[in-house]
Amino acid sequence: AVRSAFAQHSGNVDIVTNCQGLDCLGRIDVAKFGYYVLPEILHWEDRATEWSGKSDRLEIRLTVYDTASRKQLARGTFSGKSKWATFGGDHPQDLLAEPTDKFVADLYQPAK
Repeated sequence: AVRSAFAQHSGNVDIVTNCQGLDCLGRIDVAKFGYYVLPEILHWEDRATEWSGKSDRLEIRLTVYDTASRKQLARGTFSGKSKWATFGGDHPQDLLAEPTDKFVADLYQPAK
């Protein structure tokens, strides 16, 4: 969901899998990538909503860093909660797209 949201605004989005957290920031080729985005799952509940009546819940934080200066540029935390009647269709990962797309779109808006 995070990659997809950024890909709507950038032609060069890559997922780094050989390191974790802020350690990656020091390894990034600053000539190739201008920003590093660190997604963090803060809360994840995948419930059998249709049986229990308890909603799936999700809370994530995205932090955006400038790769050259290694300074934090933006940070956003958002959450989602599934509908009560899901009929087995909703899961926490299904709650990611809409708030992630909004957060990323706001990053690309011109400053007022």
